[in-house]
Amino acid sequence: MTERKEQPPYRSHKVIIRGTVEGYDVASLEDLKKVADQIESLQGDITTLKGQLGDLQKALNATNLRLERLEGFLKSFK
Repeated sequence: MTERKEQPPYRSHKVIIRGTVEGYDVASLEDLKKVADQIESLQGDITTLKGQLGDLQKALNATNLRLERLEGFLKSFK
């Protein structure tokens, strides 16, 4: 059997960086708030689209069922 090496527990720290880090601009709190709001808005849009997709699938299933019934009815005249 392979022995698993013990890894030290993952530690995270809250850090606030202002200014430029290694040539990259650091986002301001306002920018982060805008991005978070955009993500939240997109999640809402995705949820709405999922609901619409479910409704479309139900409508398609109902249409296919009616089409199959109509085809069966028309085939009965042959």
